[in-house]
Amino acid sequence: MKRTSTLTRRDFLRTTSLGLAAASVGAPSLLARPSRGERALVVLELSGGNDGLNTIVPFGDDAYYRERPTLAIKPADVLKIGDRLGFNASLKPLMPLWDGGQMAVVNGVGYPNPNRSHFRSMEIWHTAADADATEPHGWLGRYFDHACPECGTPELAVSVAREVPHAITGRAGVGVAVDGASEKIGAALARGRVNGAAYPDTTFGHGLAQIAAMVGGGLDARVYCHEICGFDTHANQLPNHARLWNETGAGLAAFFRDLERRGAAERVLVMAFSEFGRRVTENGSDGCDHGAAGPVFLWGRPVRGGLHGVMPGLTDLDGGDLKMTVDFRGVYATVLEGWMGVKPAHVLGREFPKLAVLA
Repeated sequence: MKRTSTLTRRDFLRTTSLGLAAASVGAPSLLARPSRGERALVVLELSGGNDGLNTIVPFGDDAYYRERPTLAIKPADVLKIGDRLGFNASLKPLMPLWDGGQMAVVNGVGYPNPNRSHFRSMEIWHTAADADATEPHGWLGRYFDHACPECGTPELAVSVAREVPHAITGRAGVGVAVDGASEKIGAALARGRVNGAAYPDTTFGHGLAQIAAMVGGGLDARVYCHEICGFDTHANQLPNHARLWNETGAGLAAFFRDLERRGAAERVLVMAFSEFGRRVTENGSDGCDHGAAGPVFLWGRPVRGGLHGVMPGLTDLDGGDLKMTVDFRGVYATVLEGWMGVKPAHVLGREFPKLAVLA
């Protein structure tokens, strides 16, 4: 579905100094002098391959219970959001965001000719390349190459993960890890650190606290990257998957409370993805193996909450995998145009159908 983004784009042009650049078709959006109060995109990587079926649970589908006799989540243990779908109970910390219309779930997200290799599939997601092609630069790196080719400001994209992700690498030299904090990042962290917000004592929670501090401390970053690892649940999935989503949900709930207290909630959009989903049928180790399509999540005040995309059928499979119903680059295109203020084709190389996930 193609969404109308006139209002969103007008707001973007009014609040960013991009009007002159956007006035001519195809001209790059200049970010050479970004100011405080800019919009920020937070990209979360659910590393390992999140099991979408035990996250967005199709409790109303008998096929789910036939294919997962021990792994399926019972209807009584699901946070129901409709007659047939519900959330894993471990997402309970996120329910206030869902109920407030600040959580969007895009079902069936993947790409044609899916690859089950962690390394290769993650490379595809980071670069937005076709499955049979390679691309040296990440999709967000290309965004900065287009929007700010001579910025020379690496702090426009900051990673609080273990390393700088491929997604933000490009020719413009944007992208830095917070662990090697520059004077600019250090000053923003110092200005924004004191807020009284309580975060879970986890690596994931600490990273989100750093992002909130940088946002509140006036860092002019447009992109922040973070990750939570462990979603490669081949065995003993039920407790491990629940723990991971508890950690994710608790961290994000604290993050959004923090942003609200800072008065920054309206200018932060969070997107979470995983390199692939899991197979429909459980394996013999109380887990499930590498699959294909899965959900993408977006959170925040800018979001049009609810379910988006089409939930793949559990009986019409592609070699045991869920069939893709939404190309992940359509999600990227929606974010690039509706939130980042650029023409998606300039970054992604061609047009992709956009979704109505942004307010």
